[in-house]
Amino acid sequence: MGKINKKKIAVYLLLEYNLAMKTLILITLLITPIMASNKPVLVKPSIPWYHMVQGVKHFEGFRAYAYTCCGGKRTIGYGHTGNAVSKGVISEQEAKELLEIELHKYKKVVLEIVKVPLNDHQLAALTSFTYNCGRGALYQLVSQEGRLNDGNYDSVAEVLPMYRKAGGKIRKGLVRRRNFELALWNNSVEQ
Repeated sequence: MGKINKKKIAVYLLLEYNLAMKTLILITLLITPIMASNKPVLVKPSIPWYHMVQGVKHFEGFRAYAYTCCGGKRTIGYGHTGNAVSKGVISEQEAKELLEIELHKYKKVVLEIVKVPLNDHQLAALTSFTYNCGRGALYQLVSQEGRLNDGNYDSVAEVLPMYRKAGGKIRKGLVRRRNFELALWNNSVEQ
């Protein structure tokens, strides 16, 4: 009986030790970058990003069941056109999580294609646009001669409103969405 108790105690202590070491490593990984910097750390939500996410949710609307959008693409949730469509149904929570993941993916696309500095508002606007229109449309918007990548920031306001068609027709929803994205771009979204 004494050996069993000693074994149980040894296993328990080993498990406690492993847990303590994992916790210590996690704390070290989290604190080290903060302590290595002489700069104060301020964590705050990105207001432009928040407005962009809310705008995308508004314009896409939530659809629990897969459908074909006016552009002819199978869609589900908040405008998702990827693998989740094949499930046929999605919860709103799943759709929100998927939207956040995809928006961060499209943010990386914007940062990859755009060659000039962007402020947070401009980045949010182009992320929304790219989520809706795709990588190719972003490339055309910013990369042609005399456009954003040549330093012409005003070209976005001139060209962005042209992306208002789906299925060959001008869509009022896309006109409103481009106006929203321009408001984001210009930091004039109503609070």
